[in-house]
Amino acid sequence: MLRVEHITTGYGKKQVLTDVSFSVEKGDVILLSGGNGSGKSTVLKIIYGLLKPWADVREGKIIFEGKEITALQVSKMIQQGIAYMPQKKNVFEDFTVEENLSVSAGIYPKAEAKERAENVFEILPKLKTMRKRTPFHLSGGEKQLLAFGNVLIHSPKLVLLDEPFAGVDAENSEVFSNCIADLKMKNVTFIIIEHKKQLLGRIVTKELELELGEIKNEKN
Repeated sequence: MLRVEHITTGYGKKQVLTDVSFSVEKGDVILLSGGNGSGKSTVLKIIYGLLKPWADVREGKIIFEGKEITALQVSKMIQQGIAYMPQKKNVFEDFTVEENLSVSAGIYPKAEAKERAENVFEILPKLKTMRKRTPFHLSGGEKQLLAFGNVLIHSPKLVLLDEPFAGVDAENSEVFSNCIADLKMKNVTFIIIEHKKQLLGRIVTKELELELGEIKNEKN
């Protein structure tokens, strides 16, 4: 489904990833692990087109469902079926839960946007009970569920999650992990950065351990 081939990149002159390659199959849940500064978030950003491979080293590319998407515009990633949930600034703070979903679905015709929002409420029924509340009145865990809803509004094939359980209480962590497990059964694919490995242990299909920008270990 996804192939990351020989990616070297970084920020400015600072190199972060070195010749990173791995593959992902449909329905996989991939855990990216490693210490701070190992390059985990950079892997998600390069896949989503927020960074480009460095051109002056071995040619790197990213293939998704047989098409090259290397450095594709972010605005077109959703059209390809790829969605990204960053660790921070992942909800619209001034809008209600319902309005968050409406804004996220703004690229679709009005009737379809409404249908997509209702579908998210079916997947995450807890959000429906909070539909008139703003993020200011949500707990950390509830905000993360809303951020996930903003991603699911696009019915993605591949979901990139950067520490989705950060600041999430036990109850909402269970809701979150169960939802990921349910979507995995429907062949939705995930690449996840998460330090609380126990929350995903039963559904992870492969763990990629990064160290200083290189993949040091793969565990199935």
